[in-house]
Amino acid sequence: MELINKIKLRLKKLIDNKIDKSITHPIKIVEQNGEYFLILKNKNSASLLSARSLDGIDFDLTESYIRLENFVEKFRSSAVVPNPDKRKKKIMYFGNRHIYLAQSSKKEGWISDNKQLLDSPYATEVGGAFLFPKGIVVIYFEKIVEGGLTYYKAYIAEFAKNKPDKLLWNTDEPIWNSKDHWPGKKAIPLGSVMIKEKIVMYWYVDEEVIYAVHLSGFLFDPQLIIKKPIKLRKHLANPIIKPRTHNSWEAFTTLNPAAAYINDKVHILYRAQGFDYISKFGYAVSSDGLKIDSRLNYPVYNPSAKFETNNTGSADPRLMSAGGYGGCEDPRITLLDKKVYMVYVAFDGWTNLRLALTSIEVDDFLSQRWNWEKPVLISPPHVIDKSGCLLPEKIKGKYVFFHRIYPDILIDFVDNLNFKGKNKWLTGEHKIKTRLGMWDSRKIGVGAPPLRTIDGWLLIYYGVNEQDASKYHIGAMLLDLSDPTKVLYRTNKPILSPSEDYEINGFKPGIAYPCGAAIIKDNLFVYYGAADSTVCVAQTNLKRFLKDLKSNLPLQLSSLEIKEINY
Repeated sequence: MELINKIKLRLKKLIDNKIDKSITHPIKIVEQNGEYFLILKNKNSASLLSARSLDGIDFDLTESYIRLENFVEKFRSSAVVPNPDKRKKKIMYFGNRHIYLAQSSKKEGWISDNKQLLDSPYATEVGGAFLFPKGIVVIYFEKIVEGGLTYYKAYIAEFAKNKPDKLLWNTDEPIWNSKDHWPGKKAIPLGSVMIKEKIVMYWYVDEEVIYAVHLSGFLFDPQLIIKKPIKLRKHLANPIIKPRTHNSWEAFTTLNPAAAYINDKVHILYRAQGFDYISKFGYAVSSDGLKIDSRLNYPVYNPSAKFETNNTGSADPRLMSAGGYGGCEDPRITLLDKKVYMVYVAFDGWTNLRLALTSIEVDDFLSQRWNWEKPVLISPPHVIDKSGCLLPEKIKGKYVFFHRIYPDILIDFVDNLNFKGKNKWLTGEHKIKTRLGMWDSRKIGVGAPPLRTIDGWLLIYYGVNEQDASKYHIGAMLLDLSDPTKVLYRTNKPILSPSEDYEINGFKPGIAYPCGAAIIKDNLFVYYGAADSTVCVAQTNLKRFLKDLKSNLPLQLSSLEIKEINY
């Protein structure tokens, strides 16, 4: 493109003829009084130089050090809001993991109360702030380090004009991702400015080219914005639970975590395997849903019954999951009637995978007295039955079980939890089916026990596509509160797909397998196994998530088309 060539040649001339590239690099582009300045910094000193432009395209190097009122070196990741009223205080948005607001003071300079305006699991930088009739539009970037390479995602947020610390809306999905446009290259955002009523973003790529992109169709009215597909945001610190070689029972893999939010903490039971390939359950706890506060060094649940014990040192390869030779697999836990009920897959190595049920008094569970009830089988013999869980409430006096016999989710209503009688099994009297031609066309299964919301039972589930049976994706449904066999809403696309290194590299690549979920204050947390190797977590705002789920729209940012600038 002509613009890219002009900027490349101009910058190359700038660096070769005027500046030693080894000690100077561009750090920011700002606008002031209708002119645009590319700010460069000397790597070996605190001095700054600027290249000036009248159109945001051609930049000429000035000979003097920069003295710009709209550039605050202390807050490089910042943007001052243009203010037509010179009598009013200036305001500035700046990023330091989160986004904050600062106001100018003649006596004290910039002052901030350090109130977080927009939370993000990633390091966040502000790249522009613009005053519009309906509010203040802020461009911000999330900095992500993956595989030793750093890349950035650009987002948009709007704040109230008369109350600039009040967030009105923000995009869930990035409007620009440097990883997609410059794969394998180092691309650093230099900020954004307004040129001819269009916002232009600048990117410094591979330390030699500056690219400019602009937002066309620039209306920034939340009523006109159709959001991109509902997504869970993966935690920056994933995986949150990994194998520990000093504990032989969990030295090989840790995966597929059950979760329950009890007494202001998330309690996690995760499947673990040592190099004997026998599955047991470990325990960890988190106060905020993200960071693990503590984790026990011993398994809290061991295979004990004949139907889950294998001493042969081998197993039927057709039945093995995650390399397991047997034991207790893939737990789901539910708090009901002052007990913690656990449904899990029992495997003896050679006969079919079946569902087992056990329980523990909630006081014992919280006190870490692992007095589990003797487990009983609840699914029939000679049938592979997995992904079982218990609804956390009775419906019309009956217990409700969800489980999976290929390829669908099955639902049973039972009068009691006494499965000790002969031929007393789950039968699959109701069914939620796969969907032909969609992302969950091959098979589906319950991920976490459904969570009660004002809109219905929120069911996190997994699905596999006929087009690629190697990958497990995560989706969501809303079920009727009084009749959980009735699906009210269902995501047309996955809310989480395996894409990160820890999801595509491991014992079984391409697996995102949920077993637990929790609602903490205003947020939904989903816990899942990645690549059959580690435990991860993703989150989203619950209210917005439910609203988007109910909208049932093909969601995309159609009004914010991104194009490379072309003159």
